[in-house]
Amino acid sequence: MSGKNSLATLSLVLLTHGRFMRLAPWLMLLSLGALLTCSASRSRQAQLQPATESLFERRPFRSSCAAPPAGATGAYLISGPRLPFQRERANNLTFPLSAVPSLTVTADESNAIRIAASHNDNWVLDFCAHGEGNTESEALGQLQQVSMERIGDTVSLNNSHTSRTRLTLNTLLVDAPAAAPIVVHASFAAVQVYGMTAPVRVTASHARAAILDTAGKVDVSGFVVDFAGSEGTVNLNSEREINLKLRAPRFNGSLMAWAQGPVRVLVPPSFQTPFQAIVNRPQDFVCRADICSKVTLEKQNSLSVFTYSGDGSAPRSALHFRSELETLVIDNGK
Repeated sequence: MSGKNSLATLSLVLLTHGRFMRLAPWLMLLSLGALLTCSASRSRQAQLQPATESLFERRPFRSSCAAPPAGATGAYLISGPRLPFQRERANNLTFPLSAVPSLTVTADESNAIRIAASHNDNWVLDFCAHGEGNTESEALGQLQQVSMERIGDTVSLNNSHTSRTRLTLNTLLVDAPAAAPIVVHASFAAVQVYGMTAPVRVTASHARAAILDTAGKVDVSGFVVDFAGSEGTVNLNSEREINLKLRAPRFNGSLMAWAQGPVRVLVPPSFQTPFQAIVNRPQDFVCRADICSKVTLEKQNSLSVFTYSGDGSAPRSALHFRSELETLVIDNGK
């Protein structure tokens, strides 16, 4: 009896194992499908979140270079959580608006550029360069490869360090005459611009660009773009996402925001300026603002176009929002 029981048990194990082997590929496919569905669901939920208010808060710009110890010159030691040895060097440039009516800034990677409007007639630039390493000579060697130079109306932030294993960040603060045009070419450098009334053009195709409270012509191309304001002639393009906050009930001017990924818009209550929101599918448009009942849908070829007519005081083409591949959400801002 014992031998027969053992044989029966072995047969059951082999039979079960054989069935499992035949079913295993299907089980793997079902598990993979469940994981992809879960991931897609989380991604969809993230896309449908409203724009984060903190993105549009103006913060004071301060130099990231620490004040040097008394009597110190050149590079000096700073504290930090990264490699054991860190060094900083501050460089400053000041030149009159009469000599440079408009400014162009170019930047290599590992830089951040912050521009704030002022009422002065001078350009004031404060550059903080960083170097770090496991030894002092290594940190100083990296620092020597970072520089700021001016040629005519162009200021360049240069970083000849080719190793990507150390992500030190150099910062440039620009105190800019508000009515002077400025152009920034910084594909891998984050850019922030506050309060300009003159034309602003920014290229940060692999970084984040934030343009807050400008009042002139704005042309921005970035990986992620944040914009807040109530006026201007604004053209925004993003490889990833755009976050917008319209600060006043009526936008004075025009705005085009076009992203490959999600577009998130905050409008004040009782917003009055007309807009069009363009998505690929009707379900990709989500409106949670108080004006949503006045938004209408029409099809244009394969696109879904949602239109808000506003109070009729501006043309329907005043504001255009478009998400090329993902979602577009409208919410009331604070």
